[in-house]
This record gives sequence, C-alpha cells and structure tokens, in this order.
Amino acid sequence: MYNYFAKIIVFIILTVVIISCTATKRVPQDKYLLSKNTIVVDDKKIGNPDVISYLRQTPNTKILGIPISLHIYNFAKPNYEIKFQEWLDKNPNKERKLVNVFSQKQVKAMENAYNGINAWFLKNGNAPVISDSTKIRKSVSSLTKYYQSKGYFDAEASFKQIKKDNKKITVDYLVTKNNPYFIDSIATDISSPVLDSLYKLYRGKSLVKVGDQIDYTKFENEEDRLIEIFRNSGVYYFGKNNMEYWIDTLGLSPYRTSVTLEINDRVIEKNDSVYTEPFKIRKVSTVNVYTDFSFVDKNKPIQDSVSYKGYNFKSTNKLAYNPKYLANAIIIQKDSIYRDTEQQLTRAYLRDLQNFKPSLDIKYEENEDGSLTSNIYLTPLKKFSFGIDNEYITSNIKPFGILGKVSWSNRNVFRGAEVLEVSFQGSFLNVAAEIADSDRFFNAWEIGSSATLKFPRILFPINTKGIIPKRMTPKTNVELSIALQRNIGLDRQNITGGLNYTWKSSKTTDHKFELLNMQYIKNLRTDKYFTIYKSEAYKLDNIAEVIVPDETYITVGGENLYDDDGDLNSSNYLEYILDADEGFSVSNPTEYENAEDVEERRSILTEDVLVPVMSYTYNYSNRDGFTDNSFSGFTAKLVSSGNITSMFVNKSSTSNKKELFGLEVAQYIKTEVEYKKYWGINSKASLVHRTFIGAAFPMGSSESIPFSRSYRAGGSNDIRAWNTFKLGPGSETNGLEFNVGSLKLTSNLEYRFQVVNNIYSALFIDAGNIWDITNSSITDSKAKFNGLSSLKDIAVGSGFGIRYDFSFLVFRLDAGFKTYEPYLGSSNKWFKNYNFGNAVYNIGINYPF
Repeated sequence: MYNYFAKIIVFIILTVVIISCTATKRVPQDKYLLSKNTIVVDDKKIGNPDVISYLRQTPNTKILGIPISLHIYNFAKPNYEIKFQEWLDKNPNKERKLVNVFSQKQVKAMENAYNGINAWFLKNGNAPVISDSTKIRKSVSSLTKYYQSKGYFDAEASFKQIKKDNKKITVDYLVTKNNPYFIDSIATDISSPVLDSLYKLYRGKSLVKVGDQIDYTKFENEEDRLIEIFRNSGVYYFGKNNMEYWIDTLGLSPYRTSVTLEINDRVIEKNDSVYTEPFKIRKVSTVNVYTDFSFVDKNKPIQDSVSYKGYNFKSTNKLAYNPKYLANAIIIQKDSIYRDTEQQLTRAYLRDLQNFKPSLDIKYEENEDGSLTSNIYLTPLKKFSFGIDNEYITSNIKPFGILGKVSWSNRNVFRGAEVLEVSFQGSFLNVAAEIADSDRFFNAWEIGSSATLKFPRILFPINTKGIIPKRMTPKTNVELSIALQRNIGLDRQNITGGLNYTWKSSKTTDHKFELLNMQYIKNLRTDKYFTIYKSEAYKLDNIAEVIVPDETYITVGGENLYDDDGDLNSSNYLEYILDADEGFSVSNPTEYENAEDVEERRSILTEDVLVPVMSYTYNYSNRDGFTDNSFSGFTAKLVSSGNITSMFVNKSSTSNKKELFGLEVAQYIKTEVEYKKYWGINSKASLVHRTFIGAAFPMGSSESIPFSRSYRAGGSNDIRAWNTFKLGPGSETNGLEFNVGSLKLTSNLEYRFQVVNNIYSALFIDAGNIWDITNSSITDSKAKFNGLSSLKDIAVGSGFGIRYDFSFLVFRLDAGFKTYEPYLGSSNKWFKNYNFGNAVYNIGINYPF
C-alpha cells in the first residue's frame, strides 16, 4: 500500500516538473505569464475571496497547483487554419503528395477532423494570462476603494512585481488600511410624511447604527430593507434613486462621522414639465385579468368578460377558464394597498399552474383618484402537448438499458387550470444471464404507465382557506401508476395510487401531506427466488453437506431433491428440511434453525403486500435564487402505513395478519430527517454536507417492513464506494444480493470545483450504514443496532468525480474507494481494499445531493 502511494507521489512530482516547463509555451517574447497574486494587508497575507474578487487580473485557474486549463489550451495551435494554409502555399509539393496517397475528399476530412479537435482544445482551455500593468494599476485602485468602503477612508495601496527567469511574474499588492471611521450620529431628512412615519415605525431594526464602523454594504442593505418596507406598505412608485446616505467627517473628533439619510419626494414628468409631490399609499381599485393575451392580437376587442369577487376576467375569445378557480391563483386583492409581495406571489402561482407562458406580465396604471389598476396579461400554452423521450440507464441491478417514454398533457381539463399528465414508458434491459430466461443481450423488460391530475387548490370536504390561504399556493395532486417487470428480480407488479396536498407557508418553507398513498405489490416469479438470491441457495448447499438426502428421495409434493444435472433443488430441499415428520429440529437443531432463517427471509422478500400510507413532509431551504451556493436545507418526514386501514379490516384466519383484498396490510411507522449545508467558496466552488437518518418500526400484526419500503445503502447518490444493496446491514457479511434494513444513517461531505469551463470535479467522503431494529429472529446480531456501540459499523468511502455541466443537466462519473470496511475480520479495517481494482464507478445525472 505504501509503495502504491509512493509511486503516485513520484508520478505527480514528475508530471508537475514536465508540464511546468510548457506553461509559458504561448507567452509572447518580452511578456510574462502571471503566475501568482498575493495581497498583503497591514503586513499580513490574506486569502479572502471577497477581496481577491476586486483584482482586475488573476492567474490561470490551478488544480493542485497545476494550471490545467492553460495546458489544455497549449495543446492547441491558435490560428491553425491560417498557418496551415500558409505552410501549404510555401510547400505545394507536400499537398500533392498527400493527394497522391489519399483522395482530395479524405485529405479535407482529415483537415476538418484536426480542426475540430484543435477548436475543442481552444474552446475548453484558457489562454495564458499575460501580466498587464494597466490592469494591475486598476486593481490597486479597486483595492483602495474596497477598503474605503469598509470605513478605512485613509487606506493606501501599491504593488510590487517579481519577474522570474522562466517568463513568469508574481504580483504583490500591498495595502495599509490605517485607522477606520465610525458613525457618531444618524439624522434623517425625509420629505414625505408617509415615508417618515413608516421609517420611524421600523427604525428599531435598522442595519445602520451609531457606533458602527462605516461599511457601505450595510448602507446598501439598509436601503434595500427600506424599499421592501415602503413598497409593501402601499408606496408603489418608490425606488432606490429616491434615497441617499450622506457621510460627513468635518467638524467632528478624529475618525468620527455624521450620517444623514435623505429621502426626497416623488419626481413626476408630465406634459413636458417636471414637478415633485409627496409619496402616498396607493390602493388597488381594479384587477383586470386578460386570459388569452397575445402581443400580435393586443388590439383585438374583448369578446367575453366576467367579474368575480373583484376580479375582471377578459378574453378576446370565449372565456376558457372558470373565474372561481382562476381567482384562487391571484394574490393581488381589490381595495387593498399595493404590496410587492402580492405581485411576486401572483406571478409565481400563475407560472406554477403550467397553463400559461412564463412571460406573463403584471402592469399597474395610476388612476385619476390616485388608486391603481392592476392588469394581468396571461398567454395560454397549447391545451394539448405530446412528447417522446429516450435515454440510456445503468445500475448494478440493471447494467444496461434503453428507455423510451411517451407523454401526453391536457391543460385546463375542468376549466380551472388543472393539468392532466399521462405517460407510457418501456425499457429493454440487460441483466445477469443466470437470472434471465433468455440468452439474448436484451433479456429483460419493464413497462409502466402513470397518470397525474393536478388541481391548483385544496380539494377537501372541509374548507381549508382559514389555515391554508391561497397566498400559500396550495395544490392537490391525484396520482396513479402501474409498473410490470420481466426478468428483473422477482418480477414485481407494482400499482400505486395516491392523493396528496402541497402548499408553501413562506418563502423558505413548504409542506406536503399525503392523505393516502396505496401501493399494491405482487411478486410473479417467486419460483426463481434461489436463482436470484444465490447466497440463500449457498446456505442450503452448506446444510446439505451435513444432512445429505438420498438422491432418489421424493418429497411430499412429488418433486425430486436434485435436478437432472445433480444440483440441489433449493425449494424442495428447504421443504424437506422443515418437514416436521423428518425430525431435523431434534436431530440437527443448528441446521434446522439455519433453514428456518432462510425460509423466513424468503417469505419476507417474496411477500405480496398492500401498503396504505399517510405521511407529512416538512421542507425548509433558505436558498436565495439559483445562483446562491451558500445556504442550508432541512427536511423531516413522518409516515404511517396501515395503522388506520387496519382498524377496519380483520385478521386472516390462516396468517393472523391484517388482510385486505387477500393481501397483508403493512403496518409500520417511519420517520426521516435530512440536513444539508452548502458553503460557497466562490462562484465556481463549494463545500457541501448532508446528513440523513431514518427509522421504520413495525406495528400491529406486522413483524417486518416491506422490502420496497426498507432502507438500502450504497449507490450513486449514497455511499458511493459500494453498489446499491451491497453494504450492511451492520457488520454482517451474509452475501445476500439485496441487503436492506429498518434504520439508516448516512453523512456525506463533498468539495465541488471547476476544472475548466463546463468541466467540474469533486472530492468526497461518504459514511454510513443500515441496521435492523425490528427484533427479527432471523437477523444476525451483527446486523442489529445496539445503541452507540453500533456506530463502529459505520462504513466510510472516499473518492473523486468528474462532472460535465450541460446547463440543463449535469452528467456525473464518480469513483468511490472503500476506506473503512466494518465487516472485515481483521483488526485493521482501514484502506484494505483502497485501490482502483476494488473501486466502484457510479454514473449519475445531476448532483447526488
């Protein structure tokens, strides 16, 4: 292991030495490659990204000290086409020789191919950053202004260049802050009485306070706060250009300033004249909704109009929407004061309806009496839409597959902006030959259909507007899906239907309540159990070495214990061992108990079950926009299955289990918590953490959790050093192909950064495992969770990934290395299989979390 790492280190050192010599390959004569910037503030070197961002010129991006993007660029030949043609013009015999060997068309094709490769290197690489004295001086000026904005009005900055013999240069920026200035007093000069009253009402939460050090960022944030207050209090026309902070240092003690907030009256331009008037609180007196607006037909006369609860719905054709329902999506209220938040919520809710183009517009007009008319312009999408998709899929369960999907949408189904979505999909898959019925490459298939009907309101017998008002953008979703499999596991038939409600109580918090999620699971190929779960067949093979049956023995069912090839028939042999008349529970108690464990596990994994779920999910995220990469999120979920349904059904006389439609009703309680934290290092790099914990507890007549609702570990979005189902439970090594548990704990830490342009990379550490907490008699003690002592069973994986950002999705390839393996028998479980031979490679779409 140590020699392995030593070789890697030597290789890296040699690589750095070699490529460092080529870094200046494209640097012109008498010019220098900018290799490093250093900012020294008051004799202390700093690396604050905010300060560094003020430099007008930065070196080529480096990964582990190597400017990868620069070397990619240096592989190319700038202006290759021009230079190549010049070379041909000077060497006409060369072109003739090429044409004699290849055809003119082939030569042209080779040229185009080379040009394409050369263009790729130019596009995805970065040209050398040549030191520019003008940009350096601008950087000095920017640094000076930055520190002045932080209250260091006497700040001074300079620079020093250090030229190297290898055509490289480093620049040191030297900053002396000197003494900071502080706020001695704050005064206001607010012309409009309305604004003055609002300011005094909310002054206690001001971000600018006496005694604070001057910081222009705080002044800007305070201006934003006041604008938000004024515009959500009815002052529609107010903007940032109506206010300004003045800072005065004259006549005060050293390094003290007086601050004055000046807010002027509204400036109005009318009939070639300009005048001012005090700001006033405006009310919305009229709300017009144009339901089929088109810029091309904007002058077309209104043909149909309806007024409903203060809203005027207008259409150039017959009105296609029921005003009662469309009004639920409009938060702006007639006869209420103007509020920015109501306009933003209305815009967001109308877009969420998926009935109108995102370019919908909301405009306000000032009336003669000072009130406002709100005009909402909606452009409908096509009522029907049709789509075809296909993709390639891969996993450790389905190594390769081609998926095709056909979808159809119907908007405004019941004239209330409802959306019906129906899809049909099918997959041709390649699975392990030993569990397939065919030797063809595509030896398995999967088909499915789903339908979703979305209502932009709560459908419930009781009026919920008091607790979930329309400003929370409530929705009702009715879902139904059917999935059929062939040669995949036990070929489960899966039918799921549900009714759920979603709403958003604030900008950061949303909720989901599943009133019902009914899942019907039926296994069609239970006779293939021992072919699919080979580890269970191996256990019976081991028992057969102790309890060796007569090869001619016939079971009660009339089936031989051995097939024609002499291999053990696992199902028949298991029946033979568990036959009470054979007496193995007395003569071979150990083997008998092992066989009981196999049978109980088979009954769990082959069970046909009905899972009626009710659940609630709370989700919090303080992310502020798509570009925000410094935020946190929290999700909590509580699930109850069968505990209400079982109150209305009886136990089966044969199984003593609650049954409905001939299927066992799964009863359990499940709770999950997930926390995510993102630290934005800069716009192209971030550190991301995730922790998840979930637990499921059997209830009532159920003794286990359905396989489909149990936890699994490993995979491309989990602990990436193990394939899905291949880790756990605990430190058990049962060899089962599909390992599941009822308790899961995982934690991930990932550093994401840009390599060059759209190519990104990541370094990650994943930790976690699954355990059993059902007190099942067939579960080994190593698989059970026994309090804090079981935390030693947490597996650790680490690795790296390459990602390509297509803007609409991210393609991801991660390599996970087993770092700590809790199931190893040796005392040292660290780095035993930490190598590329035992690595797990995961292909994924978008980020894992």
